[in-house]
Amino acid sequence: MEYFIGLTFDPSSTHHHAIESFRQRFDSKYALNHRLQLTILPPFSVEFKNREEEKNFIEELTELLEGHLYGLTEISQIEFNGMTFGMGKKGPLSLTPIISPDILHCQESLYFFLKDYGVKFQKTKSDLKPLLPIGRFDQSIMLESAIEKAKLEFSSPFVMEAMSVVLFEKTPKEWSNKFNLYDFDLRNHNQIKYEMYA
Repeated sequence: MEYFIGLTFDPSSTHHHAIESFRQRFDSKYALNHRLQLTILPPFSVEFKNREEEKNFIEELTELLEGHLYGLTEISQIEFNGMTFGMGKKGPLSLTPIISPDILHCQESLYFFLKDYGVKFQKTKSDLKPLLPIGRFDQSIMLESAIEKAKLEFSSPFVMEAMSVVLFEKTPKEWSNKFNLYDFDLRNHNQIKYEMYA
């Protein structure tokens, strides 16, 4: 089976809507994963002997995340402050986040857990920088047009609320949400913000 781990966002924000609109126009792989997500760990392959083994694997991932993230409500706010793109036919256009040390440490722990488990990553450890892909292109001329649009639409830094850390599974038609490994409590976080500014 093939999976990846991504961070999803509260869909009610203005910036979430703006990014989704941009993806519908410029992401050739939008149909493969409608859900906006920040990749925490890139695709990896792992085989299970049975359902029980898969269930135990997911439980261990969940416990690892809870051990790192439980109670850290402030890290659910992710700031985006720029963009990057790769050259070539498959070069993605991505927004660049400011990642908290807590999430980076969690990412590192997940990586080593998965390596010890024997999974096979499609990319090397040096490719683990979290990015929010917003465009992938079949033609380079589309990349140039998308970069100009992105400069206009995402020129200022902004913040989005992380909602969940999700294990995505590759199916014949798309990347589907296999399991929510960790859910941020946005209600508590919004209450904290209200109390700070009241």
